[in-house]
Amino acid sequence: MLKLIIEDDEGRKTVVPFVRDEITIGRQEGNTIRLTERNVSRRHARLVRLNGHVVLEDLGSYNGTRINGERVAGQLPLKEGDLIQIGDYDLALQVEGAAAAAPTGAITAKVPASRRPEPDEEEGAPAPNASRDDEDEDEEDDDADGDEHDHTPPSAEARRNATSIIRMDQMEADRPRKVERVPEDEQPRLLVLAPNEFKGQEYDCNRTELRIGRTSENDIALDHRSLSRTHAKVVREATGEWRVIDMQSANGMTVNGESYAQATLSHGDIIEMGHVKLRFVGPGTLSEDQVAQAGSPGSKKLVVGIVVAFLSIAAGAALFVIKGQDLVGTPTDPPPVVADNPPAVPDKPVAAVDTAPVTPETPEPAAPEAPAEPKVTEQDFETALQAGDLATASDLLATLRKTKGGPAPKALDGLQRRLDAETLADKNLTTIATALSAGKVDEAVKAFSAVPASTVFASRRKELSAQLSAAQQRAAQEEPPPEAVAENQPDGLQSGKVPESEFMRNMKPGAFPKNIEEIQAKVRSLNTQQPEEALLIAKDCALLAPKLPECHLMLGVVYAKLKKTDMSVRHYETFLTLTPDGYPKRDAVIKAMNKLTATEPRAGGTPEEKNLQ
Repeated sequence: MLKLIIEDDEGRKTVVPFVRDEITIGRQEGNTIRLTERNVSRRHARLVRLNGHVVLEDLGSYNGTRINGERVAGQLPLKEGDLIQIGDYDLALQVEGAAAAAPTGAITAKVPASRRPEPDEEEGAPAPNASRDDEDEDEEDDDADGDEHDHTPPSAEARRNATSIIRMDQMEADRPRKVERVPEDEQPRLLVLAPNEFKGQEYDCNRTELRIGRTSENDIALDHRSLSRTHAKVVREATGEWRVIDMQSANGMTVNGESYAQATLSHGDIIEMGHVKLRFVGPGTLSEDQVAQAGSPGSKKLVVGIVVAFLSIAAGAALFVIKGQDLVGTPTDPPPVVADNPPAVPDKPVAAVDTAPVTPETPEPAAPEAPAEPKVTEQDFETALQAGDLATASDLLATLRKTKGGPAPKALDGLQRRLDAETLADKNLTTIATALSAGKVDEAVKAFSAVPASTVFASRRKELSAQLSAAQQRAAQEEPPPEAVAENQPDGLQSGKVPESEFMRNMKPGAFPKNIEEIQAKVRSLNTQQPEEALLIAKDCALLAPKLPECHLMLGVVYAKLKKTDMSVRHYETFLTLTPDGYPKRDAVIKAMNKLTATEPRAGGTPEEKNLQ
C-alpha cells in the first residue's frame, strides 16, 4: 500500500494512507487533504491512480506545484522518492514495506538553517498554469490578500542542498527497535543544565533506546510541567550514531536552538524540551569536556578577572596604609624654646604646662554599604508555592508586580490564578477535615470534589481521601431509620410506592443488584430519544433500591440530559455518599459535578456525562 508523507515548514510529519483512486489537496474544506498555509490555493493539486501509476496534476494553483524543484504543467507521473512541493509543504510517496528494506545508512533529515531559500517574488506575474474558471476568481481573492505569490524555481544546485529525501524508516518516532545494552565504554551521557531543581543530574545512555518525559514510566523521568508525559527519546542506530526523536510533544524540541522533529547528536549538543535543557556528552568525553570548559576563553577570562580583582584589593589596602601613615604622622619631641633673655625665677611656683605632642585623630573608616536586596524571581514564587507556603508566595507575587523589568502582566496573571487555585484547595481541605470531625460526610464529599489531584497539597489530600473513604464505608454499613431514608431521597420518593414504569413492575427489588446492568442498558437506550421514559425507570430504581449507587448515577445522567442541573447534582452527591473512594465511575462523577456547577449544561451533555452512560 502507498503512503503519502507530508512535512510542514517546522519539520512536523504526517502520514496519510493512499487508499483512494483520487486525493485532492488544497486549503479549503472538502479536499481530501487540507493544507492550511496561505500560500496553498483553495484547490491546489490532486493525485490520481492511472494504470498502476500515480499522476500529479496541478489544478491551476497560483503558486504552482513542483516535483523535485521543477514546476508542473498539466499531469506528471510520480515515482517513489520524488519530492513534491506545495507552498511550505513537502510531500513524498512511499510504498509500505520499503522502510524495512531500506539500508541503515546515515540518517537524512531536514536542517532548519539550510532550508530551501525563499525565491524572489515576481510582482504581478500570473501563474503560468493558472486556469480561468470560477476557481480562478477565488484565487484572485487570495491574491488580494497578498499571501500568495508566484515564485521562480531555485537552481538545481540550490534544490540539492536545501532538501532531502523523506525516509519513513528513519522519521517514524514509533518504529519498533530492538533495545540492547550499550557497552560501558560506549555510553554517552545526558547532563541536565536547567531548570535549577534538576541542574547537575547525569544520566547514562546505557541502552539503545531511552525515553524522556514527565512521568515515572520513562527511562529518564524529569517531573516538570513543560514536558509531555513522554516527550522524546534518544536512540542508537545500528551505525553507532545517536539521535533524539520528538514524540509528538506539546512544546516541541530544539537542538542547539533549532526546532527538529528529530536530529543526529554530537558531543556538546544542547537539547531543549520545554524549559528542560540537556547537554549530550559523548562517550569518554565527560572529563575532557570539563577540562575544555576550564581551559576555555571564558574560564580564562574568569581567572584573569579574579587575579585583577585580588591585585586591586591588595593595591587599595597598601594605599590605605600609606595614606594612613601620612595622616597620623610620626610622633616627635617638640623643639626646645630658646629665649634671648631668660626669665627670672619667680617667687611663686609656676604651674606646669603639658608639652606632650598632639597626635592627630585617626579618621574612622566609612560604614560599609548595605548589601543590595536580592532580586525576587519567578522561581522563588514557584518554590514557595510548591512548599505550600501560600503567605510567602503571595508576598513574593506582590514584589514581582512591583519589580521593574519583571514578568509580563500575562505571566503575573497566570501566577495569580495558580495562587488562587491553591488557596481555594487549602480552604476546601480544611473544610473536609472539619466536616469529617463533625461526622458530616456529605459536606466532606462535596468539598473533596472541588480539590484537584494536582494540588501542591497532594499528600494532605491523599490522607483526607483515606479518612473520607473510611467514613463513607461506615455510613454505608449503618442502616438508617425509615424516616431518614425518606429524608435522604432527593426526589422525596417513599418506600412501598408502586413503580410507575412497566419495565420495573416485573422486577423484584431483591433482584436489582443482579439486573442492574440490564436496567442501565434500558435507561441508556431511552435517554437519547425518550429521556422522560428513562427518568421513570431510574426513579423506580431509586425508589425500590435507595441504597444502590447505580440508581442515583442513572438519575444524575438523565437529569443532566433534561438540563435539570440541581437535580442532577443532588443525585450525583448521593452516589458519592454511597460509594467509597476508588468505586467505578466515581472520579467521572466528580468531574461531571464540577462541569455542571461551573458552566451551564449543554445539549447532549458534557463528555464526562457521556462517559457515565
